[in-house]
Amino acid sequence: MHVTIPSALLCAAVSLQASGGKTSPTTTTEHIRGTIQSVDREALTVATSAGSVRVRLSPSTAVTRVVRSDRAQITDGSFLGITSVTDPDGSQRAVEVHVFPEAMRGAGEGSYGWDWPGDSRHSTMTNGTAVASRMTNGTVAAQASGSSLTIEYKSDAGGGSQTITIPPGIPVVALEPGQSGDLQPGVHVFVVATRSSEGVLTADRVVAGKDGAVPPM
Repeated sequence: MHVTIPSALLCAAVSLQASGGKTSPTTTTEHIRGTIQSVDREALTVATSAGSVRVRLSPSTAVTRVVRSDRAQITDGSFLGITSVTDPDGSQRAVEVHVFPEAMRGAGEGSYGWDWPGDSRHSTMTNGTAVASRMTNGTVAAQASGSSLTIEYKSDAGGGSQTITIPPGIPVVALEPGQSGDLQPGVHVFVVATRSSEGVLTADRVVAGKDGAVPPM
């Protein structure tokens, strides 16, 4: 699946390190989700739910690896990215959690609209520091009804916080530096790409799953 998003969300929405520089008014930014069909030095071809998409690679394209993790890594003080949806009562319910390495603390910090495929109209991405709400020994407890935590974040408006329920069984992944060798046919990817006015897609960042992991963003 690939979805067009406003270019202003490039650095924030990717939930990773800022790509540097501002997107030109003549370009748009897109999220591409799928599996690599083929790869060469110049481009990836990604199989998405809407068909094959060719994405150009450039020397500045960054690669980040996604590895499976677990709730034990969701601790008080850790820097997290959480995709959530709004329940009927207005509360936020997580659909995935990704744990940043310390070196990426502050990446994409804030809370903003997202394009999660399961509910693109009511989904939110929140990147910030976890503050214990209901935890056991500093870790989010695996309770049958789910646990909750508060994410505090800084923003241009001065910052804020969001309390999010963490249901059992949702994907939890960790992010780590990747390399071009991680981009192989069959690998699940999440790509942040810029489309030029001529229609050419160029990858700003590729998030690649390791050992069959699917980037849940």
